[in-house]
Amino acid sequence: FVDHLYAALAQQGILAYKDDETLPRGERIGPTLLKAIQESRIALVVFSENYADSSWCLDELAHIMECVDTKGQIVEPIFYFVDPSDVRKQKGKYGKAFRKHKRENKHKVGSWRKALEKAGNLSGWVIDENSHEAKCTKEIVGTISSRLPTLTTNVNKDLIGIETRLQDLKSKLKMGSGGVRIIGIWGVGGGGKTTLASAAYAEISHRFEAHCLLQNIREGVKQACLEKLQEKFSRTYFEKQKT
Repeated sequence: FVDHLYAALAQQGILAYKDDETLPRGERIGPTLLKAIQESRIALVVFSENYADSSWCLDELAHIMECVDTKGQIVEPIFYFVDPSDVRKQKGKYGKAFRKHKRENKHKVGSWRKALEKAGNLSGWVIDENSHEAKCTKEIVGTISSRLPTLTTNVNKDLIGIETRLQDLKSKLKMGSGGVRIIGIWGVGGGGKTTLASAAYAEISHRFEAHCLLQNIREGVKQACLEKLQEKFSRTYFEKQKT
């Protein structure tokens, strides 16, 4: 489920950090992971049945909830075949895990309980045997996308009429409808066509796996050739694919 969610976030152009590494028992979470947590605007926490068995996961959660207080981080919990009350009150398998932690990690139990209680009280998604995971994934990605701030552009939003024209152009693009769409912007020279196209690119490009803005096509063809512009587009695309 996490792999599918991560892929869906990437497809939407959302930079996500997913830690696949494992640590030996008793080892602390690394600085790279701590840095990733601190720099994230939103933390998606997937509570599975065996989540509380891992002291590493609980350390991560405690740090995430600390960032909520210190950095205003947003936390979106996903209860994957887990009752939120089990997370909140440490019941069921969570209670069993904590009985073990009392013996092995007694000094951390208090902070872990507070983190679970706080996260368990947050509104999130509950996924069980009656859920359609693909639909849930789409809803989660849509919510995350809407909560992230739109990219700032270099376009002066004080330009008369730019916001209205930008919204009109974006509506014609019908983002999320699937397929390929080509929009032509026609008008006299100096009428703001390039400005409008650049503003649209700056606002929506992050939603694509790869993107490229080719400007001054006419001048580019005169100075070089169409093949050079095609080469620039292809190079940009493949560089994005590598990253």
